[in-house]
Amino acid sequence: MTRLTNDDIRTISNRLADYDRELVSKTGMTLFGIACHVHGRDHETAVHQAASFSIQVIPNTSGLGIITDFCDTVSAILAYLGFNSEVSPASDVAGLAHAFKSGADAVMTADDHTFSGFNLATRVVTDNSRETGRVFAAVLDCMAERGIKGERVLVMGCGPVGEAGARQLIARGARIGLYDTDMKKAAGLKSRLDAAYDKPGLLVEDSLKTALVRYGYILEATPSAESVPDSWAGAAKAMAAPGVPLGLSGTGAQIMKDRLVHDKLELGVAAMAVGLLP
Repeated sequence: MTRLTNDDIRTISNRLADYDRELVSKTGMTLFGIACHVHGRDHETAVHQAASFSIQVIPNTSGLGIITDFCDTVSAILAYLGFNSEVSPASDVAGLAHAFKSGADAVMTADDHTFSGFNLATRVVTDNSRETGRVFAAVLDCMAERGIKGERVLVMGCGPVGEAGARQLIARGARIGLYDTDMKKAAGLKSRLDAAYDKPGLLVEDSLKTALVRYGYILEATPSAESVPDSWAGAAKAMAAPGVPLGLSGTGAQIMKDRLVHDKLELGVAAMAVGLLP
């Protein structure tokens, strides 16, 4: 999980409605709808369940400590989605104890390395890196005119987010290539995917410049700014970018406009929350 900064999240709560409208215009689905799509849940049923499902967000003071407004922002996203959400008045273990005593259905909490959600009754655990990769892959499925099945998608970044996205894309029938500046990491992911799936037809790309010519879609899950050249943006079909910072320049992002989806927290939190529903 990328450790976000205060600047990364300070405006999220105030623009949730605007972002939701943006998602609808680009994907045909709301934030909550995309989260349901990735989990294969009926939208109406999930909306009904969320209304009576309580999630407490617990501050965690370990490591480098609390990012200002992180818990408030996560809780604001959950509330916008229709969940009964609040930030715990206690942190760390005391916060967990408070959640149990107050009858919360689930908790979410994060340290420097992991951001997870826990259903306190079913023991289901959702991980932000995994859910973020999965939900941004689902975004590409929504953006493709006839779905992502059969389309060529380049997964940039072969860490946990990229791997989760790659698995979701394979499950949806996409033809994927893998690229990472660390070739050993890309090769390792290919080996794991080859072992998990029946002849997925995976390729490891050793040249980004050459690879971009062959892929109309990108799942950009790198921690590098401007990793995708502006020259690709003009001809691209769509890009879903969970990577922080965004791998496009400001010019590239303007070129792509409605063909680009990027956020730093919203989609991942939505997918985590829907995944916690019973």
